[in-house]
Amino acid sequence: MPKNKLLPILAITFTAVMWGLSFPSIKISVAEMPPMTLALARFLLASVVLVLFLRWMEPSTRLDRKDMPLMALAGFIGVTAYFFFENHGVNLTTASAASMIIGIIPILTLVADYLFCGNKLSPLKIVSVILSTLGIYLVVAVNQDLSGSSLWGNLLMLGASLSWVVYTLVTRPLGQRYSQLAVVTYQTLFGTVSIVPFALLETGSWQPVSGVVWLNVIFLGLFCSALGYYLYVYAMKGLGVSAVSMFINLIPVVAVAGGYFLLQETVTLTQVLGGVVIIVAVYLATWQPKKAVAEG
Repeated sequence: MPKNKLLPILAITFTAVMWGLSFPSIKISVAEMPPMTLALARFLLASVVLVLFLRWMEPSTRLDRKDMPLMALAGFIGVTAYFFFENHGVNLTTASAASMIIGIIPILTLVADYLFCGNKLSPLKIVSVILSTLGIYLVVAVNQDLSGSSLWGNLLMLGASLSWVVYTLVTRPLGQRYSQLAVVTYQTLFGTVSIVPFALLETGSWQPVSGVVWLNVIFLGLFCSALGYYLYVYAMKGLGVSAVSMFINLIPVVAVAGGYFLLQETVTLTQVLGGVVIIVAVYLATWQPKKAVAEG
């Protein structure tokens, strides 16, 4: 393995593990802390750390006034809306099912590219869309109480997935004018501010929380948000988007294992099959055959 690839591989592996563990961590935290209050606490910490990162790595970077509305919109969709759906969703369904549903984001992005950006879908990508739909059905619908909270939780996780796809589309123009670190930092700042009104609506449910929950908040804010985003950007520069997406497939695997061992969640064989189908679909969607090397 080339030495210049080792550190990015370690970075994205660590990030995937942290993001996988974020699902049981959220599940533990929302048992004592309201969902948007948790989001606010997490992103206040992440904002401080990301600003320090940005000032260290790119001291001359400044946000242009004309880009503020789009950056604020992306922050609202990618932080506030996404974690509104995710934190409420994880509260109602299992961490395992939530992570599997989030795993379809690459597939939804392909469909959005086709519908809104005119990018063509190859036969392989069409197959991946069909497979991912089957996988989601197995995770969400089969052996589920269709009137219970788990269904609503799963639907909220679908909302989180769709929010992230919209966020990706909104963010693309900004990625042409700023580094990924700058984009993430400014969007996190705007997203954190827009979380505040939602958190204030939960004041009636505020209560003292345990040290375990505060440790989870630190884990979510420092490792999953600030450090996770930074390492993700670092890995993309070293490995490329396609290679990094393969490692992201580890997230539901880690989340299911974490839900089983940390939360004693029951994972049905059908749900496991659905998760595997989703992972295969994402692999097919992002797989690129190696170009033949010309002889001579």
